[in-house]
Amino acid sequence: MDETVATKAEEKQEKTPTLEDLKAELAKLRDENSKLMNAQSNASADASKYKKALQERMSEQERAANETKELIERLKQENAEMKRNQTLAEQTSGFLGLGFDADLAKKAAEATADSNFSALMNVMKDFITMHDKSLQADALRNTPRPGVGAVAPAITPEQFDKMSYSDRVRLYNEQPEVYKQMTKK
Repeated sequence: MDETVATKAEEKQEKTPTLEDLKAELAKLRDENSKLMNAQSNASADASKYKKALQERMSEQERAANETKELIERLKQENAEMKRNQTLAEQTSGFLGLGFDADLAKKAAEATADSNFSALMNVMKDFITMHDKSLQADALRNTPRPGVGAVAPAITPEQFDKMSYSDRVRLYNEQPEVYKQMTKK
């Protein structure tokens, strides 16, 4: 029995670490803990750098995307303006071909391009008024004037009775005195 007790006592002494062993083990664990803490700190710093770089890259991509979007919008606007100018030129040319003066042709083309029916109707009204005045002026210029002391052609009452309505109107406009004499009956 003495041997078993002695063996057990020796085992206990072997199993029980000494203070120096514990201090060494603690220092070893602290060293490992310090290394792990440094590794974690380095990993956090690296993650922070990568996150910052990703955000910068995304900001650059977003900035590039915004610049591209602005460029596309500007090109769309320029394209729409060019199409409008081409339409205005074609419409103006068409209205000039119909006899409009340059100002009215431009106004009519703008009204057509803008789909402004009421403005187009106003321009058409102005054109018709100008056109009618022009025709009347041409008719007055081209109508022969009787010379001073010229004798108007004599019309007999029978000839007057056989005249159509349009002939009578022409007689009234051209020779109102003769017309009055024929209608006095």
